[in-house]
Amino acid sequence: MSAPVRRSELVLLVFLGVVFAASSTLVVGSVAHIGKIGLTVHGLEDGTVLRAAAFRDVSVSTGDPDVLDRVEVLVDDSVVPTSRHDDRLVLEGFTPTEGEHSLIARVRSATPLVMDAVVDQEFTIDNTAPSLAVEHIRSAGPRAPVMIRGTAHGAALVRIGQTRALMVNGVFAATVPSAATVFVEARDAAGNSAGKHVVVPISRPAVRAEQVSAADWASPSSRERVLALARDGKIDAVRLDVKDETGQVAYLSEVPLAQQIGAAGDRYDPRAAVEELHRAGVRAVARIVAFHDPVLARASARSGLRDHVGDTGLTLTNPAHPEVRGYVVALAREAASLGFDDVVLDHLGVESDVDFLAEVRDAVREAGACFGVVAADGAAGVSGVADFVVPSGR
Repeated sequence: MSAPVRRSELVLLVFLGVVFAASSTLVVGSVAHIGKIGLTVHGLEDGTVLRAAAFRDVSVSTGDPDVLDRVEVLVDDSVVPTSRHDDRLVLEGFTPTEGEHSLIARVRSATPLVMDAVVDQEFTIDNTAPSLAVEHIRSAGPRAPVMIRGTAHGAALVRIGQTRALMVNGVFAATVPSAATVFVEARDAAGNSAGKHVVVPISRPAVRAEQVSAADWASPSSRERVLALARDGKIDAVRLDVKDETGQVAYLSEVPLAQQIGAAGDRYDPRAAVEELHRAGVRAVARIVAFHDPVLARASARSGLRDHVGDTGLTLTNPAHPEVRGYVVALAREAASLGFDDVVLDHLGVESDVDFLAEVRDAVREAGACFGVVAADGAAGVSGVADFVVPSGR
């Protein structure tokens, strides 16, 4: 038989029930209060990593616009100045330092015992780009894939062109399609990036080359003499004129300017010439005289384009003019696309423009050939751009 409940115990039970009911009401009321306010921080997720510049996009909104003016924003427990723009509250003149931070957006409750509406976000500011070092880059030839390897400490991803590299503990590696240059970019979680253009070195064998004019190649006896040298193993390559010092292009070029100025001739079929040289076991090298071009110089003068001309004798063209340079680039690209293994520029002038040479190299390599120049030994800047250098006079 159970003992009767004492009066004091009954009073205590009633008191606890009232307290519990009141507390439940306060909690439910607080949750309803927070939900009604709809306090939201935009542009910042909890745990996100971002640059300081991106922090300018952080803003605060509420479900009830009338409450927005009561919002208080703190970063690392310090109040941050804000201003109202339409239905958002933005931070004024505040740039967080690099490192870990916390942001609190708070609306104090106007009702006693009802909790404040609070959003608390942890974030990290990172303004430092990852380190990037390319340690190995190699291709077997102008038509071969490019293998590249390096380190990118602090990076979330590395891209080589459009290819995402495999990364393990800061070391990246990838194989990409053939190219003369590749752009390597390392990017971290905050969006900081480091990038560099890297020239792809290729292996080209040393050769003993015979220089052959278009007229000699067109002559059966002269051509046979050259092919005999190849069959006897006395030469490894033939440098065949594509455009010589007269400005004439040796074949029916499809480059529009060559046709327009009457430079395109019909001395030999370039594809047939390349095939014949390959059957003889030698490299086919296209020689293009760059800026010693009487045909283009005279045609430019007749058209009133004096800025295309480099001298009063109408033999040289202006190597600084974009159209003149573009003509050389187009002929070099065409020669490479016709199957020549190498394209060599001759008569570049005293000063070799590295940017121009890089443009020609990229066009030639993209079409599948190696790029070389005829220059004095140790010519400044040339060896760092061309795949190979032919010493003057050879």
